[in-house]
Amino acid sequence: NLERLEKWLRSSRSPAFLTNSSEFLIRDAQHETEYLTPIRFGGKNFGALVVAFGRAQDCTKNECRLIDAAAQQGAFAAHISTMYLKARESAATLAQEVDRRTAEGEMQERFTEAIIDSLPLSLYAIDRNYRIVAWNKNRELGELGLPRGEVLGRNIFEVLTKQSRGLLEREFSRVFATGEIHRIEQETVTKSGETHHWLISKIPMRADESKEVSHVITVGENITIRVKAHRAVARAEKLAAIGRLAAGVVHEINNPLATIAACAESLEKRIKEGAFSNSPDAGDLREYLGLIRDEAFRCKTITNGLLDFSRLRAGQRVPVDITEVIKAAARLVAHQQRGDNIQIDVEAPPDLPRVSGDIGQLQQAVLALATNAIDAMPEGGQLTLRAIESRSRVLVEVKDSGIGIPPEDMTKIFDPFFTTKDVGQGTGLGLAVCYGILSDHGGRLDVRSTVGVGTTFTITLPVATESVPPAVAGG
Repeated sequence: NLERLEKWLRSSRSPAFLTNSSEFLIRDAQHETEYLTPIRFGGKNFGALVVAFGRAQDCTKNECRLIDAAAQQGAFAAHISTMYLKARESAATLAQEVDRRTAEGEMQERFTEAIIDSLPLSLYAIDRNYRIVAWNKNRELGELGLPRGEVLGRNIFEVLTKQSRGLLEREFSRVFATGEIHRIEQETVTKSGETHHWLISKIPMRADESKEVSHVITVGENITIRVKAHRAVARAEKLAAIGRLAAGVVHEINNPLATIAACAESLEKRIKEGAFSNSPDAGDLREYLGLIRDEAFRCKTITNGLLDFSRLRAGQRVPVDITEVIKAAARLVAHQQRGDNIQIDVEAPPDLPRVSGDIGQLQQAVLALATNAIDAMPEGGQLTLRAIESRSRVLVEVKDSGIGIPPEDMTKIFDPFFTTKDVGQGTGLGLAVCYGILSDHGGRLDVRSTVGVGTTFTITLPVATESVPPAVAGG
């Protein structure tokens, strides 16, 4: 029966009367006729409505019209049900797709945020209303750091209150107007007195395909190491050039200085022996000749320092016990009566690795730094010589509690002839010589200072790799 029904549905779209009991679809021998009408909607058969009549005359036109109408209602209901099921299925599929895409979006957002937070940069972004829309982890760190949750959505000028609003507004307006990247270099000083150098880039961003800049991204890169490296290279080149110049002219200067000093001494001797005794100016002559002699010898001291500076070359490189070097320097400054009212401390672990170098030059460098530290504490204070190991390097700190170095002098202290001491109290070559010695040893010399608090010079030297007997420090 089911096969006959399916065959009929495939071959016919019109109602049918069945009077032969062998063709009946309803298994009931008590009826004489069956009326079949398709349940059809939108050109699609959903099934058939079969009605059995006990007597053939009961299957009237009105009955057939009612059956056809019922079939049409059934077809419409079936269509609605099918559409509802499809709608539910589509809604479920759409919900799954929305959930999937939402999860992907959230994952992508977290991934992008993680990338931004992982950058070794300070980054934030603002919209055209100067509202903060992005603020990475590095903006949360440091003395001026603020948590992201406290700044998102706020006006940038309410957050960066320590910066000039007028200057910031001009920088942002320039990028919004021109669509070009704007870069500047800035310096900041921490509470501990450390100077950091920053490269600040303001970058235009277009959130859609329009040409108008919608946001400005500000990126701050800490370029302190790069700046220090460039300055160290420039300083080394400058010192090398001065050394070459000194080597070329010192001898030419020393010869006439020696002649001047010798002539002055000879004339002084003649005056003492009675020459010019009849002259009323003999006393003045003696005084002037003494001045000439003293100044000639002072110039000789300076030129000798230049000559030493130009000849800086490391001698025999051997493993050096840096602890003994700093102990010897401490003893020397104490024995020279320069340590009145000054407490001198030496701190170094017993297992400190040795460094490779010329022990005489290393002791000269440490002693010069210790002497400068003593000079910086005319009223007394604390001098600490400390040695530690750090990452296959040995660090030597010479720290004082003296007057400190003004910020404007920090970039000049390693220049030859630069000195803050009174005239005649120094040649200004000490730190330049120290810098040259340590550079020649593959190390470096750094300085931190706060006016009124003190200064710390840090020597960094590579650990020795040779296994030969150590040199012994003098003093």
